[in-house]
Amino acid sequence: MKKIFSENKRGDFFELVGDSHNHIAFSLRARPGDRYVVCSGGKDYDCKVECVEKSRTVLKILSSSPSAGEPDISVTLYFGILKGDKNEYVVQKCTELGTAAFVPFVSQNCECRPEHFKKERITKIIASAAQQCGRGKLPVCGDVVPLEEVYKSFESYDRVIFPYERERAASAETALEGIVPGENIAVIIGSEGGFTEEEAQKLIKAGARAVTLGDRILRAETASVAVVAAVMYEGGQWKIN
Repeated sequence: MKKIFSENKRGDFFELVGDSHNHIAFSLRARPGDRYVVCSGGKDYDCKVECVEKSRTVLKILSSSPSAGEPDISVTLYFGILKGDKNEYVVQKCTELGTAAFVPFVSQNCECRPEHFKKERITKIIASAAQQCGRGKLPVCGDVVPLEEVYKSFESYDRVIFPYERERAASAETALEGIVPGENIAVIIGSEGGFTEEEAQKLIKAGARAVTLGDRILRAETASVAVVAAVMYEGGQWKIN
């Protein structure tokens, strides 16, 4: 059954309005009696369409179960905003991998201006990717912040890592050893121009751990996907529960 995300739960019913209603009513052409899975708060709700009206669709909840599509670790990706459609690529692929939240930031070497970051479109891409891959929660994307704000957020994480081309000793494998269920992990990826030495030292001073990704220099969008994938693998998420 197709999956839809909604937080608009009313007792034994979901009431879909806005984009969610338009998607199910007009794109999927739902009719009374049709069955869908509504994802909300990490649960999958087996639902039956009760009515499709001009501005809303109502679904009755038949049963619910914990979503199998959510990791048991939480990963937040902080990423320097990128040019063109690279931001869209990053959020789409990292949503599929299980990222819980995205925080775009601006650093000294960013080649994209904050006003060019299309948050509304990014949010739609996240929602589409989450539906396609069977997520149980809709990842959130914050507003673009300066890198200085990123430094202040590390206390809420169990571990924080960032790839840095000048780091030659500390491997990502070592930094990700021993991940346990429930861990809250932050991954920080620089923009096309990478981090300045001063920015890297401030990240380290604030509690982030610099790691090397080997001898090859990866594009920023590639690094985002590669590191999130490595976190999920080391965290035991690439197996059937």
